[in-house]
Amino acid sequence: MILLLAAGMLLFAESASAHGYIKSPASRSYLCKQGKNKGCGPIQYEPQSLEAKGSFPKSGPSNGHIAGADRFPELDAQKSTRWKKVTLRGGKKTFKWHLTAPHSTAKWKYYITKKNWNPNKPLTRAALESKPFCSFNDGGSRPSSTVTHPCKVPTDRSGYHLILGVWEVADTGNAFYQVVDVNLVNKGSNKRSNPEASSTDDVVSRLKTCMRDWFNW
Repeated sequence: MILLLAAGMLLFAESASAHGYIKSPASRSYLCKQGKNKGCGPIQYEPQSLEAKGSFPKSGPSNGHIAGADRFPELDAQKSTRWKKVTLRGGKKTFKWHLTAPHSTAKWKYYITKKNWNPNKPLTRAALESKPFCSFNDGGSRPSSTVTHPCKVPTDRSGYHLILGVWEVADTGNAFYQVVDVNLVNKGSNKRSNPEASSTDDVVSRLKTCMRDWFNW
């Protein structure tokens, strides 16, 4: 009986301490920990604790509460100017997780917002592409404290987008959710997908065109 009790306590402690966050590119919760995002609530002390039901998108946090994993409503606040953004180029990019404790893992998945998503409304499944742009199947193995994933970030969109990283654990039915606010830079893609972007670039471009036409005239 004592041995069974001890084993049960150990299993509970392992599950309760198995948390993690995306360190690079810095997630919303990690930037809260660093003090670069303000008004974050208690997540600033525990960026690794965004845990909710797994099997996303069939299950998981409710729409409008994905960023806060149904537990930290401060992170669900969504405006184009609300959160600090990480400038990111499309193409090859390594995502790095820091795990405060390893946990038997099923999958890692990365989703991105659609081209026409509304950055002034809380994150919903409808705002995300239906399929992850990058995924890895761990088959129940236990990762180390640092996990890296080489991914190819979409190059067909630019401006403000959200990347949602999902760590599906294998033996609890739960998952950990991390949102990364990115200023996506891709040559030739539609810059108007970013409603926060200043019109300065357009003005400069037009001035250059006018000057070029003037001197060629």
